[in-house]
Amino acid sequence: MYEHCPVCHLIYEREEGFYTGAWAINLIISELLVAAFIVLVAIWAATHPGTPLIPLIIVGALFSILLPFLFFRHSRSVWISMNYWLNPPELE
Repeated sequence: MYEHCPVCHLIYEREEGFYTGAWAINLIISELLVAAFIVLVAIWAATHPGTPLIPLIIVGALFSILLPFLFFRHSRSVWISMNYWLNPPELE
């Protein structure tokens, strides 16, 4: 991760444990997407008898593993933007 923004020079490095909330946001968003996918696939599989379930389980497992890695940087940016929205820097 960059130490600061190349445009506005915002410093990204914070105290230890600052990005714990970003991990929570990442987990919540990615697992909600996986749950929505599973519900839609379960409804579709229930209305279409004879659907092979093993490929669906494998795809669902891959999504639950890959999505947190794909949303990692986005969740950190959401977390730091929430920090600046709730605790705006004081102007000098």
